[in-house]
Amino acid sequence: MKKLIGIILAMLSSVCMAQPNSLESNINVTVINNFQAESYLGDWYEIARIPFYFEDHCLAPVKANYKIDGENIAVTNSCMTKENKLDTAHGMAYFTETDSKIAKLEVTFVPSWLRFTHIGRGDYWVLYTDYQYSLVGSPNHRYLWILSRSETPDQTTIHKLLDIASQQGFDITKLHFNYPNLESMTSVPTK
Repeated sequence: MKKLIGIILAMLSSVCMAQPNSLESNINVTVINNFQAESYLGDWYEIARIPFYFEDHCLAPVKANYKIDGENIAVTNSCMTKENKLDTAHGMAYFTETDSKIAKLEVTFVPSWLRFTHIGRGDYWVLYTDYQYSLVGSPNHRYLWILSRSETPDQTTIHKLLDIASQQGFDITKLHFNYPNLESMTSVPTK
């Protein structure tokens, strides 16, 4: 029953993500065009995110692991819950452009037997990466993640990512930081 509810929620989420939002930025989101998937693989820590209902229950550390799976990238997300339990989700990321150097992907966490339908896919656009830090967002400006290979990121680099996000039209004041020492970063001028 839980799986069925999850599938229904994923379907509804894909429909909702397709709906226009009058509060969205008019600024186009630009992805990197020199993406190196092999260098992106491995473990990442989520430093900050624009809240997303799938992660409402997550506490730090929130982690993502990426592995090559044929022409796609297998995704494993994990976090500790408020009930102190490990929550893990397995998904798949698909390149949406024929050139995999263009960092436009869609990711889904619906069961593997449903993935062919494209139901529940969400945009995962890499806006910046140096393969130690990454900024990932969606073209509708609703979702944004700051990722790092380390749980103790360099604040200068986080400021740089906040600047990039702002320039691309994201409201960085909506970010939720997973680590208390970074919570005030969006209230400080980033230039």
